[in-house]
Amino acid sequence: MEIVAILVLLALAGYLLYKAMRKKNKSLASDSKTSNLSGLGIKDASKGDVVVISGASETYDDINFNVDRLNRYESHDETWYELSGMGGGKRIFLEWYEDDELEISIQRESGLGIEEIGLTEKQLIQMDDNPSRSNFVEYKGNQWHYVESTEVTYFKDDSSDGEGFYLWRFQNNDLQLFVEKYEGDPFEVGISENVSSSRVKIYRA
Repeated sequence: MEIVAILVLLALAGYLLYKAMRKKNKSLASDSKTSNLSGLGIKDASKGDVVVISGASETYDDINFNVDRLNRYESHDETWYELSGMGGGKRIFLEWYEDDELEISIQRESGLGIEEIGLTEKQLIQMDDNPSRSNFVEYKGNQWHYVESTEVTYFKDDSSDGEGFYLWRFQNNDLQLFVEKYEGDPFEVGISENVSSSRVKIYRA
């Protein structure tokens, strides 16, 4: 009986050692993967990657999504990109642009009409004809000051075939209000918020 008990104890000890080694190896593999990805930034992102934006939800939780769209925009000599994917039951849009420094913004609202923000087509045309930072629109109790109005070409999935539209941009601190007009479509309004690049992490699938 003593021999049986010893054999049982040895078998149990061997099993526990095996489990411990597997856990350690898994942890090391995970650490290695994280280390390999630590150098990736938003400019490295491609379809299939996971984007994590720390503290970006309305409840200050992280927002994460798998990139299933990567679009390009061009206006005169400027180019910027849009990453998009489903996260938290809705579509997330994240844009980035680099000039003197990297600028990132996340879309907060979309699908609004110009009448909902107190603008008319005539006012937008006047702002385009007479551009001035003194022009503004009042929405949600704030003044959104005119930044620019310009023609933009949209390249779906970063393709070579683009579609043109007209864009008006307004600014309120770290928030941007934009009005888009594609030919044959109604005006569409959205709001985006600037995000620090340190809050955006990219993980390769």
